[in-house]
Amino acid sequence: TPAPTGTPEPTATPAPTATPEPTATPAPTATPEPTATPAPTATPARDDSAKVQAVIRKIKALAGRTITAADKAEIDSVRAAYEALSNTEKAKVTNYKILTEAEAKLAAVDKNDSDNKKDNKKDDSSTEDNKNTEITDGNNATATQIGDPVYVTNMVSNLHAGKDFYLDSLKSNYHLSFSDDFASVMEEIEREYKEKNKLTDTENTLLVRNWQDILAVYIYEKSKAGATSFTLDASCKDDLARIFAEMNPIVRDKQDITKISYGNRKINYYIKKNNIAKKDRSVLKKYVETDCKLLCAVVTASKGFVRESVGDNVSEDRVDVITAAYSLVGKVGYFWGGKSTVIGEDPSWGSVEKVSADGSRSSGTLRAYGLDCSGFVTWAVINGYKDQGMQAAVGDGTSDQWEKAGVVSEADAQPGDLVFQRGPEAGSNNHVGILCGKTDSGDWIAVHCSSSKNGVTVGEAYSASFRYIRKPSFYQDTTAEENKTTATENDVLTEESAEKLLTDVVRSDALKDALASGDTVSSDLLADFKNKALQEDEEEDEVETLTLDQETMDDAVDTFDDDVETLEMEN
Repeated sequence: TPAPTGTPEPTATPAPTATPEPTATPAPTATPEPTATPAPTATPARDDSAKVQAVIRKIKALAGRTITAADKAEIDSVRAAYEALSNTEKAKVTNYKILTEAEAKLAAVDKNDSDNKKDNKKDDSSTEDNKNTEITDGNNATATQIGDPVYVTNMVSNLHAGKDFYLDSLKSNYHLSFSDDFASVMEEIEREYKEKNKLTDTENTLLVRNWQDILAVYIYEKSKAGATSFTLDASCKDDLARIFAEMNPIVRDKQDITKISYGNRKINYYIKKNNIAKKDRSVLKKYVETDCKLLCAVVTASKGFVRESVGDNVSEDRVDVITAAYSLVGKVGYFWGGKSTVIGEDPSWGSVEKVSADGSRSSGTLRAYGLDCSGFVTWAVINGYKDQGMQAAVGDGTSDQWEKAGVVSEADAQPGDLVFQRGPEAGSNNHVGILCGKTDSGDWIAVHCSSSKNGVTVGEAYSASFRYIRKPSFYQDTTAEENKTTATENDVLTEESAEKLLTDVVRSDALKDALASGDTVSSDLLADFKNKALQEDEEEDEVETLTLDQETMDDAVDTFDDDVETLEMEN
């Protein structure tokens, strides 16, 4: 019997599987806050820029038009639309100047129509003088002195404000234009000529008084080459420098060769030297006309052109002030109460400012900052002298400027003197400008900052209602003639020296005939020579009248007559 099978060990009971941890019940998702109902979009305010743009378009329609009396209703309508704007909106009207220019043109048309109906001999004391309501000063003061009135021989229309008018006049009448920097081109030519000839001019006595003649010769040469219009800029420098040297030989005083000056030859010299026929002289003469001189001076603000436009007997101080005044034509607008003592252009000009001075229709409104009439005069004097201390000398405001200037008759007045619309009884209710020359008929020209024309303008003084001239006390009135160091011929000449004068300068039958009648030549003969006609070319039958004044005679003697010991320095 087999042994019994052993009882197997019992299988170990497996450990029970651990009960897993129950999954955590997630926190309930937070109920989102309800989206806020947006506030309704506000109804936008009416777009006022549309009103501004409408006014701008209306003003733009006036640009470049020839204004006649028929345009009055349209211009009045545009003005009304502009005045309906708020001050802030007015400041956004960028072409406002076009409106003021159109109004100025309309006023000129109305004035011309009125003047044509009046007697030109109307007494200066008529009530017409008191009708001007555009008095331009922002100061309150009184004046007590008396000035002499300005008289007129031939009233003409006043020129327009802004530079475009003068530029257009040069182009249309003289086919001429200048680059903005042409004054600096002229200065470079003068400076380089001095350096080339090793000249020092510490006292500023080497003054060029024939730039207009140099311009005329340049244009004559270009016209002979076929040019019909002329642009003066840096590209013309070499040709102008050549003509400058020919027309300005260096001249030494025969008594003191350390004293030198320029020959300052005029077109008469060029005509005779080059035997230019009468029919070909018109171009040369055209570009030394009074109108051309004035326009060239205004447009370039160059002292070289200003000297010729005002005449040689005007001190350099006055030339400097007028040159500074011209430099603001077309560059600064009118601003009631606007002042500046900055040397050079004031950076604040053109910025929008509130008119704070009382007494004007513009008071309290926003305007582009600029100058008023007396502020313009003060700035011109300061910049003419390059000295801010001149503010005290010229005065602030029309009343102060009247007080600080003295009485001068019209006969003794000079370019650079101040000119006022009203007498001392007006106090600060006055308008002031600067005399800057005369027309061919002898009428005074003035430069001033005008409210009605919104800027600096140049034109006939009487037509602009100026009546009183005053002479500032700060001018050092040593004239060009008193400063002149060039050798001059004595009024009594010997026959020998007069024969040489006849040969070297010009041919004159009057002088030649007188020479045959005596051993000496008197001052009467010299006067005859200076005022008789120049002999024409032999093949021509006519004799043209080219009158020689004292300056021209002196120039001729200085630059041609070697036998009276005039010495030209070699390069």
